[in-house]
Amino acid sequence: MDSSGVPPSRSISSAEIAACRPRPDVLRRAVRRLRGKTVLIGAMTFGSYIGLVFVADGPLLAVPLAAILVIALVATGTGVMHDANHGAYGRPRVINQTLAFTADVLGASSWFWRHQHNGIHHGNTNVVGIDTDIEQMPFARLAPAQPWKPWHRFQHIYMWLLYGFLTVRMLISDFSGLLTHRVGSQQIRNRPKRRDVIELFGGKVLHLVWAIGVPIFFHRWWMVLVFYIACSWSVGLILATFFQLAHCNDLVGFAEASAPRRGDDFAGHQLETTANVHTSGISRPVGWLMGGLQYQIEHHLAPGVPHPAYPAMADCVRDLCESHAIEYHVHPTFWAALRSHVHWLREMGRRPAQ
Repeated sequence: MDSSGVPPSRSISSAEIAACRPRPDVLRRAVRRLRGKTVLIGAMTFGSYIGLVFVADGPLLAVPLAAILVIALVATGTGVMHDANHGAYGRPRVINQTLAFTADVLGASSWFWRHQHNGIHHGNTNVVGIDTDIEQMPFARLAPAQPWKPWHRFQHIYMWLLYGFLTVRMLISDFSGLLTHRVGSQQIRNRPKRRDVIELFGGKVLHLVWAIGVPIFFHRWWMVLVFYIACSWSVGLILATFFQLAHCNDLVGFAEASAPRRGDDFAGHQLETTANVHTSGISRPVGWLMGGLQYQIEHHLAPGVPHPAYPAMADCVRDLCESHAIEYHVHPTFWAALRSHVHWLREMGRRPAQ
């Protein structure tokens, strides 16, 4: 309560959230940092790829180059593709549109990503039956309202293997989505234009060309497939883990489709269903690789803000939560976030009480 004895309001208005957005000069610096990071990630990607395909002639050089390539591709997904598809690179728009295509280069579809992630996930975070990010049946049970299957008792073990197939799943599932006009269980309202379809197919072809087609001219085919599967699985595992830490853990909540989450309920819903990950000290390189996913609260409240600006926004959001008696969910370390996710998988894997 405040000094008047009146309890603080638990509803945060859009105006209060807007007041936490970084100042224009901070945003300009953040965009410059984001673009500089993009250049570094691009150099890592091209350098490791050229070395792996055209220079390496044995595992002593190929394995470390493949590891660097995996890190660069993960950073592309978290620190380039994610921001670009949210329009966080500023003006002109062509920069965002061009860099958003990195999703297609990675094997996914930027068009489907914007529908699933920007629209469905951000608008319905952790809403059972709508948010496709928590819709992993029959393989996993991620929310209390989802049905339980006997094999879910082992999901905290086998899901780490399945996470690695994220990139392969996106490579294939976009075609079924194009035919059914659905993302998971959700209908796509706006049908793709001819340009979107061309980009989808062109992106798949481009991915297979650079990842398999070019290397197979310089190396034995089975070795190319081994490295492709290993790198693809590693990228999928890391990306899936990073995205899961914010919304599938024992700190946040889940909601039914009838739950209020629009207008004045928007901020409260995002704060209830999202958690940050503290990545200072020895975890700082992990924070760089997460590309802003450790500040998912701020991202969900202001998705169009470039991720280097989220630290400047976090203190304001934390203070705002305190003044409204709303819990600001944050894992103290990356490893604590990982343990929390494992614990949640184990809890959801237990047979529900009858």
